[in-house]
Formats: sequence, C-alpha cells, structure tokens
Amino acid sequence: MATVRTTEIAKDHALRVVRESGGRVTLPTRAVVAVLADSHDHLTADDIIAELDRRTPGIAPSTVYRVIQRLGELDVLAHVHTGIGPPVYHLRAGSHAHLVCNRCHVIRDIPVGELDAMARTLQRRHGFVLDPHHSALIGLCERCAVAGVEHEAAEH
Repeated sequence: MATVRTTEIAKDHALRVVRESGGRVTLPTRAVVAVLADSHDHLTADDIIAELDRRTPGIAPSTVYRVIQRLGELDVLAHVHTGIGPPVYHLRAGSHAHLVCNRCHVIRDIPVGELDAMARTLQRRHGFVLDPHHSALIGLCERCAVAGVEHEAAEH
C-alpha cells in the first residue's frame, strides 16, 4: 500500500515531467494523475474515466485517453497487458512487474529485480531484451495452483 508521501512524490514527478516537456498541466492532466496516484488498484481506462466522473464531472473520455497517451509517451505512466482484459495503468513511481492468475484474475506486483536472472538468461541465450513492465507474467497464483492440484488428486 502506497504511503501518502509516495503518492505525493509520484504526483509531483509526473506533473514535473509534463512541465519539463513543454506541456501544460491542465485540470484533466492533474485529475488523471491524482486518480492514478491515489489508487492502490490496477486501473483500466474505463476505471479512470469512472473515477474522474465521480471526482471531477465533465472531463470527456476522449480527453482522458489523450492524457493517458501523453503520460505514456513521457514515460511516467505504465500500461500493462494482463491477458485478462484491457490494459491497466499506473504511475511509474516504484518499478515493479506483474503476475496475473489465469483462474481468479488477481494481479500481484513483484519487484522487477526478481526477473533479473531470467532477463540475463534471455539476453545471453537469445539476444532478447526483456521489458518486464509492458506485459504481465500469466499463470496461477499459489492458492489456485494448490486448488488445481487438489482437484486433480480428487479426480484420480
């Protein structure tokens, strides 16, 4: 769970990058950044739009999509393909990768450093440079994996 301090740092960083790039920090930009910084969830564009509608009615969805795109271009916003629906978004403050359970759809954040050994192996053996931020690793969480093993054992 992010602390208030981490949330403020993430918001300040995102808005500073927008300014430094020559962009204007508009009300929609501030609102989108605030929603993302305040959330502990993995938000889809529709989630962001719904929360903005609750907090700051009147911001058009097309504007929200443009803000999301711009923040992504500035590399302050990560979008992650989870394999279970539309991409999810979060501010890049605090680098992490994602594990997604195919069965219960829980998304778990892990330190990106936990993938370093695999990234080195992929580069050494295949010349492939891993981007652990863009797509999630898909599989079964511990609870669903155990439940699947127990279900298989009961069938035999």
